[in-house]
Amino acid sequence: MANKENELACAANLQEKLVNSNNSSSSQTEEPSFKYSGFFTEVSKDHETMSQVLFSRNLRLSVALTFWRKRRTSELIAYLVRMQDLGVVADCLPVLMNSLQEEKPCISVGCCVDLLPLIKSLLKSKYEEYVLVGLNWLQAVIKRWWSQLSKNTDDLEDENIQVLKWQLIDLWKKEKQLIQVPGYTGNIAKDVDAYLLQLH
Repeated sequence: MANKENELACAANLQEKLVNSNNSSSSQTEEPSFKYSGFFTEVSKDHETMSQVLFSRNLRLSVALTFWRKRRTSELIAYLVRMQDLGVVADCLPVLMNSLQEEKPCISVGCCVDLLPLIKSLLKSKYEEYVLVGLNWLQAVIKRWWSQLSKNTDDLEDENIQVLKWQLIDLWKKEKQLIQVPGYTGNIAKDVDAYLLQLH
């Protein structure tokens, strides 16, 4: 019986300690939780903003995909130019670049000229991924139209080729410093530079 009473007493004592400990910890955490409530509110706002950005980007990509599936490339490019959303441009350019490299007729010289202002913005981006996409596009455009671009300007019959040529030269004068970037990005920039140095 004595042992049973001791066990009950110990159990009661342990329960009391646990309750006191719980009360004590909750009183200790009350202040920090209040202190950090502002932080969690700010983080929640950031999450909400990010969700809106991603929703908007997904919506724009869906529209771009619709144009692409319907083979309305010129309308897709006009849409990208109108939206001025570099994230969407960076997502779409690799697909357009594949068509360019395969010399599909859906990508005209005029389309390439229309995209150059967006390419310029990509090259000025703080995100290396955007810069790389822009450089890869330039490289693909130059290689695709090189046989015409490399001709003497007086011999060029296509006005769009003339415009593309001079805009490429002008753009590269302002972005030539990209050849100093280390690694793969710098290597692509050097390749673009080597081609454009030959234009006159």
